[in-house]
Amino acid sequence: MSVSTSLCPCCRHEETQQPSPAYTRCSCCGHRWRLPPEAVSSAGYYETLVARNDPQTPWFKRKISDRVALLSALLEEGGTRRVLEIGCAEGELGGAIKARFDVVYDGVELSRDSEVAEQSLDRVFKTPASEVKELPYGLIASFHVLEHIADPERELACWSRLLGESGRLLIEVPNQSGHPLLVNDHNPEHLHQFTPASLAILLSRSGFACAGLSVGHYESPVYPDSIRVIARPQLSAERQRSLLLQRFRDSLGGPFIVYGIGGDFFNYLAPVADELEIQALLDSSPSKWGQRIGSRIIGSYDPVEHGALPILVCSIRFGVNIRQHLMTLGIAEDRIIGLESIYENA
Repeated sequence: MSVSTSLCPCCRHEETQQPSPAYTRCSCCGHRWRLPPEAVSSAGYYETLVARNDPQTPWFKRKISDRVALLSALLEEGGTRRVLEIGCAEGELGGAIKARFDVVYDGVELSRDSEVAEQSLDRVFKTPASEVKELPYGLIASFHVLEHIADPERELACWSRLLGESGRLLIEVPNQSGHPLLVNDHNPEHLHQFTPASLAILLSRSGFACAGLSVGHYESPVYPDSIRVIARPQLSAERQRSLLLQRFRDSLGGPFIVYGIGGDFFNYLAPVADELEIQALLDSSPSKWGQRIGSRIIGSYDPVEHGALPILVCSIRFGVNIRQHLMTLGIAEDRIIGLESIYENA
C-alpha cells in the first residue's frame, strides 16, 4: 500500500499517512485528523440541515445552563458589549444571555436553524465567519464547531480578525473522541480529534495566548468530555512594551525614584528603564552605594534632594519591609508605590 506524508494541522509535525478514511494521529501533540467524507464535503451540506438540537432533552438543557453560567461570568468580569457566537444553532444560548445582559449578540449559523436564531439574536450571519464584516467583538464563543472545520488554522485567522485587541475567545471541542470509552469519534462531520496539547499549540500558532484550559465539560451523553479554552490575542512585543510603559506612567505620574536595586529591578524594571523618568536609584545597603548602572549611580535616600518625588519600591519579596523602612525615614505612605501594583491584574 502506498503511503504519503502529511503535516499535523496543529503542530505541523510531519506524519506518515495511509490512504484510508481512518484518522491520522500526530505522534508529537496527539492530534488526530482526517479528510472529510464525500457527503460532508459536498457544497451546501450544512445549509440543508435543520433542527440540529432538541431543546426539550435534559442534556440540551444541562449544557445550555452550563454555558449561560460561563458566559455570564465572562461578561460580568470583562465589560464586553459585543458577542459573536460561531455556530449559534437555534440561538438558545444567545437568547438566554440577552435576557440577562445588555449586549449585542450576533451569531454565525450555516444551517436552516439560523431562521429560528434570527428571532432571538441581534443578527445572524448565514455565511462562514470569513465573510463576516462586523467588528470588533469583545467575545467570540464557539462550542463544538472547530472539529468540523477542515483547516482550523485558517478558521482561527478569521476569528482573530473579528476579535478586538482586548477581546477573548472561548472554544469548546470534544476531548479526543469526546467519550472515555470510545477510541475514535465516528461522527462523519468531525474531522479533528483535539487533545489539550494540540488545541493549545494550534491557538499559539494562530496568534492567541491561552488564559485558561480545562477538560471534562459536558456536551451530550456521547460527548461528556470536552476541552474548553479561553484565549486572548497575543500582543506583539512592541505592544506589550508600550502597555507596560503606560502602566508605569499611570502609576507614577512623572519623574520618580527607584528604591531597592536587586533582582526584581534587573528583571522587571531595567528592560524599560531608559524610557521612564527615573531620577535616582537608591538602596539601603552601603555596599551598593557608588555602583553604576548605565548613566546612574546607586545612592542613599536624601530627604532634601528626593523629598517630593514618588518612590517605586522595586522588590516584591521584601516590599513590605522596604515600605516600613521608608516610612521610618519620614516618607509619607502615599508617596510609596510597590512594583507589584504595576504588574498585577494585567
